[in-house]
Amino acid sequence: MADSLIWQVGGIGLLFVGLFALAWGFERARLPVLLGFMAGGLLMQRFTPPLLAPAFPLIGEIAVWLLFFFVGLEYSPENLLRLSRSIVKPGIIDLALNFGVVSLLAALWAPSTEALLLGAALYPSSTAIVARLLLEYRRLASPEAELLLGILIFEDVVGVLLLGVLTPISQGAAISWLLVGKILGALVGVILVFIALYRWGLPWVMRRGPAVGEHPLAVFWTLGLVLVVGAAGHEIGLSGVLTAFLLGVLIPEESAFFRAAEKSLGALRELSVGLFFFAISFTVEIEKLPVGMGLLWIGVGIGLKFASTWWAARVWGLGPRVALRAALGFLPKGEFSLLFGALSQLWRSTIILVVLGSSVVGALSFGWADRVVDWLFPRRRAAKVQSRKVSV
Repeated sequence: MADSLIWQVGGIGLLFVGLFALAWGFERARLPVLLGFMAGGLLMQRFTPPLLAPAFPLIGEIAVWLLFFFVGLEYSPENLLRLSRSIVKPGIIDLALNFGVVSLLAALWAPSTEALLLGAALYPSSTAIVARLLLEYRRLASPEAELLLGILIFEDVVGVLLLGVLTPISQGAAISWLLVGKILGALVGVILVFIALYRWGLPWVMRRGPAVGEHPLAVFWTLGLVLVVGAAGHEIGLSGVLTAFLLGVLIPEESAFFRAAEKSLGALRELSVGLFFFAISFTVEIEKLPVGMGLLWIGVGIGLKFASTWWAARVWGLGPRVALRAALGFLPKGEFSLLFGALSQLWRSTIILVVLGSSVVGALSFGWADRVVDWLFPRRRAAKVQSRKVSV
C-alpha cells in the first residue's frame, strides 16, 4: 500500500513536468498555454497508469475551487463598486445573444436543462485567455480594454449565479417551483451570510485575530479556508465554485487577508488554472468527440460572440474600427464553458471541442485584429494629405 502511494506521488510529479513541457511548447507556438494543458488531459487518457486515475477527479475539484477563489479575489467589493454602471447594457446584450439565443437553438434538439447548460457554456468568454492576450499584445491601455474587462466581470458574476442554479438541476432533480424556491433560497442565504461576514465578521477577526498577512504560515490559513468553503458549497447542493468565488469577493483589497492570499497562494494561481483545464479534458473520450456537431456550435458560438461584442462596443460608444478590434479579441471560450460542460451529459464532448476551436480561432483573430481592421477601415495617410496641401 505504501509503495503504491509513493508511485502515485511520483506519477503526479512526472505529470506536472509533462504539463509544463506541453504548455511551454504551445507558448513558443504563440498559442494559449491553456490549450497545452487540455492537450495533456486528452493525451493522458491513453497513457495514464490505473494507479493515477483515481487521483485526478479530486485534483480537478480542488483546482476549480482555487481557480474561482482567485477570480473572486480580483473582483473584491471595491473593484465591483468602481465598475461603471454603463457596463450593464453591454453586459445584457452579451447575455441575451450568447446565453439566450444559444439556449433557444439548443432547445430544438435537447431537453430544457441540457439546452440551458449549452447556453451557459457558450455564453462567457475566457477570463484567463483574454486577460493573458491583452497583456501579451500590450493592449491593456487600448480603448476597448476597459469594455472587455468590464464584460468579463459581468460574465463571471452571472456565470457563478448560473452555476448555483444549474448545478443542482443538472444532478437529476425534477424541475418544480419547490426546487427553484429551494435553490434561490439557498443562493440568497449564502450571499447574505457572506455579506454579514464582510460587514461584521471579517472586521472583528481583523481587529482581534493574528496578523495573518505577515505570518509566514499564512498559506495554511488561506488554503484551508478555500478548501473548507468549497467543500461546504458542494455539500449544501449549490456549488463549491460559488462559495469559493464569494470567499474571494469577501476579502477587502487592502486587508491583511488579501495580502496573505496574494503572497502565500500566488504561485498556486497558475497551477490551479492548468490543473483545471487538464482535469476537464481528461474526462472526455477522444473517440467519441462529435466533430460535426462541434464544428456547428463553434461557428454559432464564435458568430454570436462576435456580433454581441460589436454591438456592445457600439453601445459603449466605441467607433467602428475599435468595435471591430474588440469583437475579434473576445472570441475564446474557457473555464466557465468547461465547468458547465462537466455538468452536461449530452453536450460535454461538444463543449470541449467548442473551447478548443474557439481558443485557437480567438488567439489567431486577436493577433490579426489590427491588420484586419486596417484592411477593412484603411486610414488616410497623413503624408499624402500633407503633400497635397503643399502642392496646392
